[in-house]
Amino acid sequence: MAQKKFQYRLQKILEFKEKQEEEEKEKLAKLLELEALEKQKLAQLKQKLLDVQQELRLKQATGRLAVEELRYYPGHIQAIKMQIRNQELRLKEIAIKIIEQRKALLHAAQQRQVYEKHKEKSEEDWKAEEARKEAVMLDELATINYARKQREED
Repeated sequence: MAQKKFQYRLQKILEFKEKQEEEEKEKLAKLLELEALEKQKLAQLKQKLLDVQQELRLKQATGRLAVEELRYYPGHIQAIKMQIRNQELRLKEIAIKIIEQRKALLHAAQQRQVYEKHKEKSEEDWKAEEARKEAVMLDELATINYARKQREED
């Protein structure tokens, strides 16, 4: 007799939960990638600020600071500082989104695990039931064989 294969009745739901978890992982990966990019932009802005401040100090030290530049540098430095603040705010927003996305991923993983555990339990129950059926069938065969031998002896 060919052994039947276990069929999980909620397999489609399990596959859906696995797909959801993968999608949440991809969203998190994109957010982490975005965060890295935005951190790089922040580092560039901070370096730009340092460069402009050093340029201003150098011109002041050498006495090569023109009147127009005296008006230009404070506004330019202030604009860069504003860009840095905006970039830091953007990074904070992304950090919040990352935290939320990690929670969503955790929830999706837990949902998948619930169905995986249910599948494992269902398969164990199925195997136990198959073993019980086989034992009953073997008992019946033994009984039939015993009865046949008894008739042959009589």
